[in-house]
Amino acid sequence: MWSDTSKAQPVLVTGGAGFIGSRLVRLLATAGHRVRVLDDLTTGRAESVASLPGVTLDRGSVLDPDAVARSARGTRLVLHLAGIVGMRLATGQAGHAYAVGHHGTANVLAHSGETPVVLVSSSAVYGLSDSTAALRDDVPVDRSVPLAYDSGTPGYATGKWEMERLGREASHHRPVLVVRPFNVVGPGQRGRYGMVLPTFLRQATTGGPLTVHGDGTQRRCFTDVDQFTRRLLELTDTDAAWQPDANVVNIGSTTETSIGDLARLVLDATGSTADVVHVPYESVFPGRTDVTGRVPRLDRLTAAVGETEWLSAASLVRKTAQARRAGSMSATR
Repeated sequence: MWSDTSKAQPVLVTGGAGFIGSRLVRLLATAGHRVRVLDDLTTGRAESVASLPGVTLDRGSVLDPDAVARSARGTRLVLHLAGIVGMRLATGQAGHAYAVGHHGTANVLAHSGETPVVLVSSSAVYGLSDSTAALRDDVPVDRSVPLAYDSGTPGYATGKWEMERLGREASHHRPVLVVRPFNVVGPGQRGRYGMVLPTFLRQATTGGPLTVHGDGTQRRCFTDVDQFTRRLLELTDTDAAWQPDANVVNIGSTTETSIGDLARLVLDATGSTADVVHVPYESVFPGRTDVTGRVPRLDRLTAAVGETEWLSAASLVRKTAQARRAGSMSATR
């Protein structure tokens, strides 16, 4: 679809200096595409994209309509990833997280003409789900579901829901694709904003202890960032994925791993003898309820791009731990 147009026209990636965004930028640049990155560098890092060929970094926020309009001008595809990352930031800056999800998306849609737009939402729109049934991307989600996840005040999850609502409305007159990632992790992710795997790896390599919220039985489907970004780009180049009645797509592993088991995998991968301690979830995130489980159905993704053999949690932990060790060794040379 969009890749059939001239490579002289750039692709815009909002939030392109972040963990997932910079992977997408690298893939696009490697394939010979010109890329324009719009990022306010609150959590993104300029050095993650600055040296890539054909990449231009525009420092600015999606909350600034003028910045969006400048970056979107003349583009042939917009990948909209800008957002608040990590539970610590999402809960500590709930109003800002909502604004970025809602108003930031409104700006992107309003100032990108008829260019195809990919809106990167979140599995958080499914709210306080469990894993008794896989989460379907072909069933509408009521606003009350993410609002309950946000403890009744619009925040990160509700902002992503508003993102999707705006996307659905826009898809009647322009190409819009909405994707919902599930716990994307891997090398380069930082733990300072509440990401569990890099937090555990840091704790394990500095002597611990590894801090597990609650009893550790809560489960997540951890998805390799490299597999996620490849699947996403393959999806964007599939015409069927852009159809207005089928343009919301889950992307992620369907294999659950408990947080307690993840801690043990980290200890095994690092050879650490650190202790594992449990802290009440309420003491870390007052007034909030943790999600017990969240498993995606991938029928739409599979129909569009085929089956995916997702990396196991153990392989993901080893891959990320090895990259961390390699990075630490390079920094000391």
